[in-house]
Amino acid sequence: MDEKDARKIQVERLQVVANICVIAAAILLILSIGWMVLRHSSLSRVHRASIQNGTKLTLPDSNWSLSNQTLLLVLSTACKYCTASAPFYRRLVDRTSMTNNTRLIAVFPQTVQESEEYFARYDVKINAFRQALPASLGAKGTPTLILVDSHGTVIRSWEGMVPPEVENEILASVK
Repeated sequence: MDEKDARKIQVERLQVVANICVIAAAILLILSIGWMVLRHSSLSRVHRASIQNGTKLTLPDSNWSLSNQTLLLVLSTACKYCTASAPFYRRLVDRTSMTNNTRLIAVFPQTVQESEEYFARYDVKINAFRQALPASLGAKGTPTLILVDSHGTVIRSWEGMVPPEVENEILASVK
């Protein structure tokens, strides 16, 4: 093998290494962008729901004037985020039972009996249940929490499994 052939082999090897580096960099870039998009979409899903403040809600067999405000817990027995949020719901029950300012109503697409059994399994002691589809209240999914005044007008709403700082905001709202 002469010097010219050795150089040619060396150049080909460098090209292969360069191509591998470019492919690895492209994969890392794609993974980074995908991670940022997923992270952003999951963070933006929380906090504020799509239900506009000031919207007047109707829920069969609900008398909003029984308390200054009502917090609707729009949930589903099939929702893993609803189940994971059970400790927060227990804290909500404790907070509202101390103040008597906010009434809690759990709204499920399942029957009232199934909803009661679901909350009993997780030791969440809410005594007002309604059966309704989340969409009938303007919720896009579960869990969604909707705070309404004594006229059924939306004060605030939150979608998704909320992080601890938002849990504290909600707890402060139900004083």
